[in-house]
Amino acid sequence: MRKTALFVSAGALALALMDQGTKWLAAAYLREPVAVTSWFILQYRQNTGIAWSIQMPYALLMALNFSLVALFFYFTARYFDIRNPPMAVATALITAGACGNIVDRLAHGYVVDFISVGMWPVFNLADTFLTVGIFLILLFYAKIKRKG
Repeated sequence: MRKTALFVSAGALALALMDQGTKWLAAAYLREPVAVTSWFILQYRQNTGIAWSIQMPYALLMALNFSLVALFFYFTARYFDIRNPPMAVATALITAGACGNIVDRLAHGYVVDFISVGMWPVFNLADTFLTVGIFLILLFYAKIKRKG
């Protein structure tokens, strides 16, 4: 269990630092949008809302963020086997994504978004980590749930 906790913690820290680094680069250098392809554009945005830029009061937004993180850790500890590799990876991804966006909100009052793909709203690496982590839980649910 100790090795798993170390893996999850180190992975989450490395991914959160990667997220913060790319957001810093976007804020520092993306003055104008950069079209990588016709459907993939790098463009700096300040997202003061929650998912898909849905607006709500800041205090409610932060309470919701912290509540969702607490619920994730509660359900992970109670219902999932974190020693299972897909769950360990999912936990590292979700922790990094949540921390990356919460750090932005606490430091700036908004989340830095910079990746635009097709018709999707602009997002960042933390959002990608959250999405992939949730997808892994859904994909491997039968394998990662606790027995009994």
